[in-house]
Amino acid sequence: MEIVSINKANDCLSEVPKPPVYLTDSAKEHWKDMARKLIKIQRLKETYLPALEVFAESMALWEFTCRKIREAEKKEQGSGYFQTFSNGIIQNSTWLNQQNAAIKRMFDSFKQFGLEPSSDKNLKSTTDPNQKSLFDELAEKINGA
Repeated sequence: MEIVSINKANDCLSEVPKPPVYLTDSAKEHWKDMARKLIKIQRLKETYLPALEVFAESMALWEFTCRKIREAEKKEQGSGYFQTFSNGIIQNSTWLNQQNAAIKRMFDSFKQFGLEPSSDKNLKSTTDPNQKSLFDELAEKINGA
């Protein structure tokens, strides 16, 4: 995978890198969409690309399971969420279990990128090291005058 461009001030990517070829088509779309959003808020670094892969595949799986649950629900209400065995035991459906696993992985990815309230608060803001504060500029003017 080739990294297109890196923002020099904070090592954040400034262009969406190509998604890995082994991702599903749906995951590739989620990769591109989330990468654009992360770039916009300056939170996508080269080292975070594996986390983006996990997010993209998890989002694709979640989307797939939503469709499967909806299909089953059209046939028989409740069948998308629960399955009943011949011995009368009722358990969560395979689709619901997979959906829950995908949701957990997505939320773990959100935390890594600071996309939920508590992790957003904990992220350090990155600033351009060449940017001076107004106070520094004022001090320079006073000392230079």
